[in-house]
Amino acid sequence: MGIPSFFSWLVGKYPKIVGTIIDVYSASSSEEDEEEEKEEEEEEKGEEEEVEEDDDDEEDEDDDEEEIIYDNLYLDMNEIIHKCFRLNNGLVYNWFFAYLDRLFRIVRPRRLLYLAVDGVAPMSKMTKLRQTYFKTAKYRADSEAEAILLTEIFRAQGKEVMPRDTYELENPVVKMPGTEFMEKISAALEYFIRERLNTDPEWKDIKVILSDANVPGEGEHKIMSFIRAQRSMENYDPNTRHCLHGHDADLIMLALASHEVHISILREFDNPNGRIPARFYQFVDIWILREYLELEMKTPGCKQDTERLIDDFIFICFLTGNDFIPQIPSLEINEFAVDLLIEVYKTTFNKMGGYMVNTDKIKDKYGAYLEVSRLEKFFHELSLCEEKILLKRYELQEKLLRKIQSEAAVKEWAKGEDRGEKKTSFAQQFFYPVETSLERKSDDVVRKNTRELWRTVSDIFCNKDDLFKNGACKQDKVSGVYC
Repeated sequence: MGIPSFFSWLVGKYPKIVGTIIDVYSASSSEEDEEEEKEEEEEEKGEEEEVEEDDDDEEDEDDDEEEIIYDNLYLDMNEIIHKCFRLNNGLVYNWFFAYLDRLFRIVRPRRLLYLAVDGVAPMSKMTKLRQTYFKTAKYRADSEAEAILLTEIFRAQGKEVMPRDTYELENPVVKMPGTEFMEKISAALEYFIRERLNTDPEWKDIKVILSDANVPGEGEHKIMSFIRAQRSMENYDPNTRHCLHGHDADLIMLALASHEVHISILREFDNPNGRIPARFYQFVDIWILREYLELEMKTPGCKQDTERLIDDFIFICFLTGNDFIPQIPSLEINEFAVDLLIEVYKTTFNKMGGYMVNTDKIKDKYGAYLEVSRLEKFFHELSLCEEKILLKRYELQEKLLRKIQSEAAVKEWAKGEDRGEKKTSFAQQFFYPVETSLERKSDDVVRKNTRELWRTVSDIFCNKDDLFKNGACKQDKVSGVYC
């Protein structure tokens, strides 16, 4: 979840915040392979002595960038749990432990490993999740009913269909705090930690903290609370380097809000084409993002505090919505809403009279940390752009609708074998696939029938949701045009 499309916008706007993409298999290679690589590097160094001094300087800079050593590693466990438990298989816990080992070997923390499992969520997110879960349950029940009916039809026609794969986390309520599944996860993590501390030499000097589902709060919030608590101690080292693992864009906002400079976020490589396997990772460097924002948010001719500019940036970005609050309808990140918010903020900063957020008053009652009078001026300036945004959006939707209607007149809706590239499951990307007895017996015809069945189910729901095609919408209530 998090902030939809925010990370894609952020990387497109500030590309240098993304660090080296790491191959997990090379990061977890054996000691023999590492020794061979060192020997090869020594040979290459001997050959590179003849290269010009400028090239040597550039290579030294690249080596310095790659030699970042992290002190603390923080893992948001719920995302990892969701990825590893997608199959009903006795090996899922082995996959779970292997995934944690690989993350540990990528970062190689020197001091601390913090494992945070989501506890009871705040009320605002519980309300939003309840709506999502009801909608998901309704769609799942309807799709299963359609699939059962179509399966009988296919078998009556002599088409054999493979049974539908199910997994333990198919129902999202299973991974909520207080369930039997989460108790098993807590016990498994305790076993994993004890076993690694006793057997793995790399864990010898590591302090491990497990915050399971019995501790209230979301995983990323518990992580940031721990970092803030460490910063408040007298003996805290300000040069401590933190690495957080997680895929939600909210984690970027939380890292910025901590005002800790040396923070990186480890993410799986997010490729829209789906051609890069999940074994590739990337680092998002928060200190580089802070430098970008300092240059982007400053108003010419004004002396401004970088930390307070970052607080205001976080606030205006949340106007596009997140897990806790709905978005303003006219603001979509895909429509460059964040660029618009930054531009409006810079043009109205002097009119507002200063910053909108004051974190020194964050614990005061009645929302005193927000300067309401300045916020009103900001919203007034932003409202001047709303009509143009909605008109432009209407024009694009009308253009898209005309294109869809013209294509539907030539060929049937959603027909065709090519549905894009096939997306592999987590188990197929991360481990070697293991064929079951049923898969060995099934041939290409059975697989083709199964794909045809689920395509038909998808088409049924597409047609139901398409008000213009199924005739449910006879007249556009806004424009008054008959369909």
